[in-house]
Amino acid sequence: MLHLLEAFCAAAETGSLSKAAEALHLSQPAITRQIRALEAQLGAVLLTRTPRGVELTPAGQAVLPHARAALAAVAACRHAAAEASGRGPARLRIAAGTMITLYTLPPVIAAFREAYPSIPVELLPGHHRDALEQVIEYKADVAFIATNVSVPGTKAIRLFSDPLLLVSHPESEPLERLADLRDRTLLVLEPRAGMRHEVERALAEHGVSCRLVEHPTVETIKTAVMLQMGVTILPASAVREEVRAGRLAARPIADWPGSVRTIQAFVRAEGTLPEPVRAFIHMVKRHYREQ
Repeated sequence: MLHLLEAFCAAAETGSLSKAAEALHLSQPAITRQIRALEAQLGAVLLTRTPRGVELTPAGQAVLPHARAALAAVAACRHAAAEASGRGPARLRIAAGTMITLYTLPPVIAAFREAYPSIPVELLPGHHRDALEQVIEYKADVAFIATNVSVPGTKAIRLFSDPLLLVSHPESEPLERLADLRDRTLLVLEPRAGMRHEVERALAEHGVSCRLVEHPTVETIKTAVMLQMGVTILPASAVREEVRAGRLAARPIADWPGSVRTIQAFVRAEGTLPEPVRAFIHMVKRHYREQ
């Protein structure tokens, strides 16, 4: 039944039979047969075709988390067996949020590869939810995110704090408080970004109304601020180089005491940490303790 669950999960996650077939290195008719076989065993239709691909039925939505859990359990068995028998490959698979991927991990990855040249490193960037799912499903060994969450099956290791700053053009009026943003243009990331929710919540709590302009990346936001198209709130790690070079000005937020992000490493709750993961986490702590 395992291969049937794999086909179903792949189709559900990609929303496409052809993409699911590509991911599993099968033909589309083979994927279709496997999903129909699973539906026959369960006595329910799990997917329906649409002009855009496939969508989950109510039965499919109910089955999907159990199917994922079953696949994760099989992956856990394989991982435990390989580790106990000494057959586990020495490698490091890192999942991380977008900003951490861009601004936090690169110097540590470079140092790790220099210290451990025989251990391959794979970086899997994405939103924080994706990063955590990669760990739970044994597709990553560790996830680094800055969102305070509690996820069953994982444990969090606190690493360091990354303060949020008010960021503006160096020649513009200095910003020191959320209240200074009133009626201004505030450049923000898209809604799936964890920091977007933190900023909007803080603005609401302080009764600050401003015009939000959405950008796809931190880099486009910084460029727009340099062009005096608005101001923004970003972690110190994301603007460190531009502030040093005098291209941006950044200040702590005086009226938002909680304006700090805690960078955490998430690992699976069971078992012991593989040595590459333990070494990498230690290197992250040491690098940012010395900053």
